[in-house]
Amino acid sequence: MTYAQLKMLWKIPEPINFEEFARRTGKTEIAVRRMIDRRQLPLVTEREVLGESGSSRRFLILWNEWCEMVYEATRDLPPERYDWKIKWLKKSKKLEMIFKRSGEPDLH
Repeated sequence: MTYAQLKMLWKIPEPINFEEFARRTGKTEIAVRRMIDRRQLPLVTEREVLGESGSSRRFLILWNEWCEMVYEATRDLPPERYDWKIKWLKKSKKLEMIFKRSGEPDLH
């Protein structure tokens, strides 16, 4: 994972691909693709997030926006909001060590 990609993971609103959305929510990839086709999820193109290097056809889901939509509809935060991040932060310690060894700039 490049420094730009890792930095993008922590942007607000946090853009993720459909595979990551399916992993975080437990929905099937087919169900997520249908939600994207029906515009039921907050979407942006890769180009809007990454600039000219991104694709204008590939969509990214705005995770934080989706959490807000669920909260407004149910008045309760989705449990997926916290569970995945706790697991990811544990794994990120390993990534930090790799970045420090490879000479990439620190993310903080």
